[in-house]
Amino acid sequence: MGFKLFDKKRSHGGPPTVTITKNGMFVINSTAVEKRLKGFQYVHLYWDQEQDKIGIKPLRKKENTAYHINYSPKGNVGSISGTAFLAYAEISHKETASFPAQWNEEEELLEFKVDRTKTKGRGRD
Repeated sequence: MGFKLFDKKRSHGGPPTVTITKNGMFVINSTAVEKRLKGFQYVHLYWDQEQDKIGIKPLRKKENTAYHINYSPKGNVGSISGTAFLAYAEISHKETASFPAQWNEEEELLEFKVDRTKTKGRGRD
């Protein structure tokens, strides 16, 4: 049996995940976009300091405090500029780190807990 070309560059699916990149972007994977953000162009960002949680709440229309979601060309991955938010919450983003996310039915938002060991502690970058 000879070589066979591996033509899948990336895996898709998996559990809902939000990644904080080292340049301060929130990247929302395809599962989270498909289940919770599809059709939305704007979100509010929330911070729960006691639990180190970030909440992303989809919005039906633009508001002054809203963040725009930028979607990949296929529309399956979303990104949000989070530099100002990360500074406000004192979350370091010197290294890219991913976090499992879940839907909070009561608050109607996608939430994830920040693991400070992945973000290299508190502090502004």
